[in-house]
Amino acid sequence: MSPRVLDADTEQYLRKVREGIRQGRFPVRAFNDQEIYDLEQERLFSRAWCFLAHESEIPSPGDYVLRYIGNNSIIVARDEHGVVHANLNMCRHRGNQMCKAEMGNASHFRCSYHGWVYKNSGELVGVPYMKEGYEGRLDRKEWALVRVRTDSYGGLIFGCLDPQAPSLDEYLGDFKFYLDFYLKQSEDGVEVYGPPDHWIADTNWKICAENFAGDGYHTPVAHQWGFHLGYFPSSGATHSQGWAVSIPGKGHAIGLGHSPNFPPFGGFPDELVEQMKRVFTPAQVEVFSKVRTAVGTLFPNLSFLMQPLSFVPGEPGVRFVTMRLYHPAGPGRMKMYSWCLVPKSAPEEYKEAVYKAYTLAFGQAGTFEQDDFENWIKVTQMAKSTMVRDLEFPYIMGMNSQRDPDFPGPGHAVRPYVNDTNFRNLWSRWADYLVGEV
Repeated sequence: MSPRVLDADTEQYLRKVREGIRQGRFPVRAFNDQEIYDLEQERLFSRAWCFLAHESEIPSPGDYVLRYIGNNSIIVARDEHGVVHANLNMCRHRGNQMCKAEMGNASHFRCSYHGWVYKNSGELVGVPYMKEGYEGRLDRKEWALVRVRTDSYGGLIFGCLDPQAPSLDEYLGDFKFYLDFYLKQSEDGVEVYGPPDHWIADTNWKICAENFAGDGYHTPVAHQWGFHLGYFPSSGATHSQGWAVSIPGKGHAIGLGHSPNFPPFGGFPDELVEQMKRVFTPAQVEVFSKVRTAVGTLFPNLSFLMQPLSFVPGEPGVRFVTMRLYHPAGPGRMKMYSWCLVPKSAPEEYKEAVYKAYTLAFGQAGTFEQDDFENWIKVTQMAKSTMVRDLEFPYIMGMNSQRDPDFPGPGHAVRPYVNDTNFRNLWSRWADYLVGEV
């Protein structure tokens, strides 16, 4: 796809935005602007590695799910040989949507318009009136479904629309160190527990991605009831302890909250702790054993949260992991996907407890989820105001923060956990894509 040529004023504005981010200033306009949204589609989501599915969502031959990369509908399917394929969900004959169900099992997909038939791998295998109509001039190999470049890490399947983009391994970089905390909680890894919750929300994806890149600042305010009722193993006074870790030049970021006297790997059953100690590197064990809350964003729009939650205030509780994707559906609108991840080798009763904790906290009607979305929607509404077009937000916390020399993990780790360093890194990378210098 040829990139859209922007006028000089727009190019100058984008470079001004990038420089402003480096100085700790971010434009309010970016959260609800049609031109910014269009540029993100063309210059960001068309070039970045974007999350499609977890391998456990399509465990058997023929299993498939429908997902998106930007404004492109993608069929993610496992063929009869167990190989995962991703293809544009569009018939090559006249462009009809091939698959309309969000998930299922099928060896073939048949277009409801003219009946072209494709294998779940994307090959064109059936054309009505092939001999009579096309007289041997149609090469079926030429008219297969449009393939999407894919790769995976830790069970996560990613797609990229740019054949020239760096490999997924390079794209993830040192963030793989932290992804392992979410994805390798047992020797067999993790799996999704049930289909994802998903819903439409009138908010911008960037607000959510930033929040989950380590916004510990909002927690004692937006979720203060959690402290009052004893659902958190920390207090408002101790909540800021921990590290904000960013991967420079990548956009990925994570907040690692730590509480005094919090037990090593608290909230995990003993058998899982022993497995993690065997799976993780010594440096990972040193970092992860101290972590109370791990909340991170893999640039641009995939986030994770792990924390313990007590059903009975004062008790140790159980660790849950939510994985969430913020799919842009307009300047101030998005489709939210939310999964619960559980260790594969954990007992079923533990998985049920994890899912219960996830549902209570961050399911579609979760208590913390409702707190967040009320704020995110109001931010987006305010960003529509004609008075705010030239306003900026301050991102100046921790401008002079130095890397913690004693932190054993990779990336730029600063203290305290309440810090804007992660967000400046996140939005600097966003601006690099929009300027076209990635």
